[in-house]
Amino acid sequence: MIIWLAETLVATSLLMAAVMMVRRPLARWLGAGAAYMLWILPLARMLMPALPDQVADASPLHQVMNQSGLPAILVPTAAAQTVETSPAVPWLELVMALWLLGMVSFVFIQAVGYLRFRRMILKGATSVGWEGRLHVVISPHASGPLAFGIVHPHIVLPQDFALRYDPQEQDMAIAHERAHHERGDLVANMIALLLLALHWCNPIAWIAYRAYRADQETACDARVLALYGSDQAHAYGRAILKAAGGRQYAAACHLTRLATLKGRLKMLSSHETSLRRISWGMAAVAVATAAGLALTASGSRAAKQMAAITQKVEQADLTRLTDLVAQPAHATINAAALPAARDMPSPLAAPAAPEGEPVPAVAPLAPIAAVPPAADMTPPIPPVPPTPPVTVRSEKGRIIVTHADGRVVTHRVPTEEEITRMVPVVDVREGCEGKGITSHRETVDANGRRHIRVRICQNAIEAQARRAEHVGKVAARSGLIAARAQLAAARMSAQARAEALREIDDNIAELDGQGN
Repeated sequence: MIIWLAETLVATSLLMAAVMMVRRPLARWLGAGAAYMLWILPLARMLMPALPDQVADASPLHQVMNQSGLPAILVPTAAAQTVETSPAVPWLELVMALWLLGMVSFVFIQAVGYLRFRRMILKGATSVGWEGRLHVVISPHASGPLAFGIVHPHIVLPQDFALRYDPQEQDMAIAHERAHHERGDLVANMIALLLLALHWCNPIAWIAYRAYRADQETACDARVLALYGSDQAHAYGRAILKAAGGRQYAAACHLTRLATLKGRLKMLSSHETSLRRISWGMAAVAVATAAGLALTASGSRAAKQMAAITQKVEQADLTRLTDLVAQPAHATINAAALPAARDMPSPLAAPAAPEGEPVPAVAPLAPIAAVPPAADMTPPIPPVPPTPPVTVRSEKGRIIVTHADGRVVTHRVPTEEEITRMVPVVDVREGCEGKGITSHRETVDANGRRHIRVRICQNAIEAQARRAEHVGKVAARSGLIAARAQLAAARMSAQARAEALREIDDNIAELDGQGN
């Protein structure tokens, strides 16, 4: 089992690094949804058991693990079983205890954090209504729209939601959080946290988790724009910018995460993805998943080794850690393992001859025939240096990826000042500039930041309303005059005609009075 777990952790790390390298080109050519679906590959490899014995060939990763000498370290040898030194450090128990302690601590911290977040966000919340199973509430502790909850799903809105967002932005923000629940993103996030708990000491897993959350938000943005149309990207971008800021929680899906703001705004400007590209994207994800699982699978050799290694793992006694300090500094030989030398008769000793008689010659021993190898035995594989994996190192302002062939690729991370310059300053006020109802002007300051000035002319709106009202009255008066002419020529009694004409004349006079 140790071999399988070691191979699985290494394989999932390599697959995480591979997904991080291809996610952006895949999103650019096949859509954000295809890049998000590609993250199922590490999870599928984590859940994949060792292949059955019928599979003859091992994967490349399994061959590298065999050549690295790890099975020889973990499998107990005959000499190790015969001679045991009591003061030896129990490395297996130490590593297992450290890894289990870190994993349990991580899960405990995440669970406590989620319970505290849920209690805090629902404290003082006001219910707005229900959308099926989704409970929509307004919370004074929310800085922007967010979604959380699996058993009891919620959509949480900030207290100034109606004032900060216009009706179109409100609908699109709620649609974004509703999409998280409908796609099962909250369940996927919980599974991702459990996978991260297994890799708590792996820096690649932490970087991959951030990239996974970014792809999740971008895919949700693409779904909302597909629902409302790409012509509403400007309004949706305003909603994202208004939700920027505030504290982020791992257990919730926020409308805006500052770490993903740049990529999401860039996606809004190039959202067009055809149905054909989406189909090719799903096919590419399926092929990549199958290829990744095949290249990193634990083959039949791992299945055979697991049977021998499981016994050693089950014999691991964590209580040995408490006796580690109290052990003496000298080694002892297990008496049960080695029989006493004095009790063992020598096979080469000749019987004692009586004094004075010649000693008979001892016949030489026949040579021992070599034991033929069994049919199912495999010759030992000489150790070779393992292939260096892909390493990812995070430094200030950049991420450095070192490939197996020695290539080094550096990815630059934008600073907060650069992100601030990319987010425009929008100034919307009431005022009249020009002849239109609204005026729009953009400028760029000395720091390169865009300033968008929008003015809404109330006088122009009122003038347009008055013109529309006047046109309506003119049309109504023309209709009444035409109806009066038809009524005058109709065949009916004089009294009924007079009453109808008088009512029409009163309506015409009322319209004329309103016009004055």
